[in-house]
Amino acid sequence: MILCIPFLASDPAQFDPGWIERGWGVEASLFDRNDIMDADVWDGVRGTVRRIATDHQPSAFTFHFPVNDCDFLADPAVERRLVEAIDLVADNGLDGLVLHSNRIRSVEDWQRLDIEMERRYFIEYIHRLADRVGDAPFWIGVENMPIMGNDALELDPLLVFPQDFQDLSTGNIGITWDFCHYSYSVYVAGLLAAGELAADTDCYPNVRSADYLDFTRLAPVTVHHHFSSFQGVATRAGGVCLEGALPTAGLVSEAINDEAFAVIARSERARTVTLEIRELDYHNRRAVYEAASWCEQRLVSE
Repeated sequence: MILCIPFLASDPAQFDPGWIERGWGVEASLFDRNDIMDADVWDGVRGTVRRIATDHQPSAFTFHFPVNDCDFLADPAVERRLVEAIDLVADNGLDGLVLHSNRIRSVEDWQRLDIEMERRYFIEYIHRLADRVGDAPFWIGVENMPIMGNDALELDPLLVFPQDFQDLSTGNIGITWDFCHYSYSVYVAGLLAAGELAADTDCYPNVRSADYLDFTRLAPVTVHHHFSSFQGVATRAGGVCLEGALPTAGLVSEAINDEAFAVIARSERARTVTLEIRELDYHNRRAVYEAASWCEQRLVSE
């Protein structure tokens, strides 16, 4: 299992060659529409990926396609950038591309939409994408989203729980499993079941009973992991969820994170785990080193 450190691909100063010297991999991440639709920014991103792949040759290298306002099913311009991102991965020998369903809508919109129909529509697109990339040597990992957005205003409920991924994986398209997103989903589902979020119950169009380790059933089709914890719960009253907490400092116990990471370390197919840890200054990392040390202690024991 290779630990990967994420950096903002549109800000190459975040990348530290020292990570490669430690044997870690990297994940070049984008988050917003402007990162791919501004031609100059996008050209810079591609140049950065090519440079790091050529000059530093990381032990693992993944690319994270942006989420915000990037619905590639509905926007042909975004879909063209997705195709270019896949070409970027292929041409530079990256391990894979992380992709969300990118169907973020307001809570009110999802109260009117048919989730099963929307999920089937997405899965059909993914299967066409699998046919398009054929037997390429890289993977595309479709990532689970949390049960609710960070501020309880908008969400993408299509792929939250393990059951939602039924029939999705095919060919070299698998799953990127984000344990922060999943542990938040399980935690909130528990609160809803206990009646502790009664004022917000109608905000959640996809709620299932789940255990923190239920994701183990997806091991044969999981190609990549994201790992961190979270703090806070998003509510209409103003509660906010903060992702990227250290495994020792989240709302779920360290013991749960420990059990989950043990599962990740024994993954059948996935060989990479990206540590998505929140920092005060992404040019001077501190927290991610603490997270990496925590993980490495457990990898040694495995």
